[in-house]
Amino acid sequence: MSPGTLETQKKDWTRIAFFVLTPLIGTVGTAAHAWRFGFRWWEPALFLALYALVGVSVTAGYHRLFAHRSYECHPAVQAFYLFFGAMALQNSILAWGSDHRIHHRYVDRDWDPYNIQRGGLWAHILWIFYKGPADRTFDDVPDLKRNRLVQWQHRHASLIGIVGGLGLPTLIGWAMGSALGGLLWGGFLRIVVVHHTTFFVNSIAHLYGSRPYTEANSARDNAWVALLTNGEGYHNFHHRFPADFRNGIRWYQWDPSKWWIRGLRVLGLARGLRSTPALVIERSRLETARARAESRAGAGAAHPIEAVRHHLDAAHHALERAAVLWAEAREKGRRSWREYREQLALARRKRAEALRMLGSMPEGV
Repeated sequence: MSPGTLETQKKDWTRIAFFVLTPLIGTVGTAAHAWRFGFRWWEPALFLALYALVGVSVTAGYHRLFAHRSYECHPAVQAFYLFFGAMALQNSILAWGSDHRIHHRYVDRDWDPYNIQRGGLWAHILWIFYKGPADRTFDDVPDLKRNRLVQWQHRHASLIGIVGGLGLPTLIGWAMGSALGGLLWGGFLRIVVVHHTTFFVNSIAHLYGSRPYTEANSARDNAWVALLTNGEGYHNFHHRFPADFRNGIRWYQWDPSKWWIRGLRVLGLARGLRSTPALVIERSRLETARARAESRAGAGAAHPIEAVRHHLDAAHHALERAAVLWAEAREKGRRSWREYREQLALARRKRAEALRMLGSMPEGV
């Protein structure tokens, strides 16, 4: 949706009512119910279980599988994602995937559906309040259009979302002794939390955080958002390498979606996991660091900037040596692998030292 068409774009009052009422019912209603009746152990347990199932279906399914094709998986896993993903009530994957690919293609520009340049509130939720074209063909996601499971879900997404998202927790609550408790905890509260944690990726992760891999767009790495979204907060990495099945590439970075996908591979339910080579990632980080240093270079600042450049040049040379060793290692084996890892580690240290020096320099330098 371009700014020029916003005035003529019709508001979707059904969506507006839904996104206004669900937070009220989910928060105020659940709090009032807990105040009046207390809460039983199974109510927060139901909330957490459905939050996990729906959450991983959005992150590992809607996002990394269907929108970015970062791996392949068994049709049974796809069906799992499509059912629980519909329970998120964030549209069908056909529409969701199309919107998301448009976002990546036009990030921060007019045709970006949740363009952060229009403000954090727009990117977070206001963009949803407008109707899309009635004649939308989804020709921009031909692979999804060919998927029969995706097409089936697209036809029935609203029904699955309402019956599954609200009916299932109500039924479980009834079996446990309180249908209303199940509806509030596993239905409305869970829907609200999944909605707004997902939306944080579009808003907070484009406003706050670091940009180590690229400064060409507004996407940022934000560990707090990652904590709330199964790892989706490492958003600067994701926008630089969108086909990677990982978002958090370090072992210590919180990315349950990555671990889930690896688990599926161990079970034989996933294959073709796409990951970016370490050399390519480090080159991107080095290029970003160099651009940041050059942007700080001034006419009277030769000495401090030259020191930074020295470290960046050393990182570059180590990285080029690592690339040669990587090629040799594929033919010669263990010793070259060891030397490759040593040179890659040296490149990372030199790049990190350059950034520390740059960060300690006063703004005028």
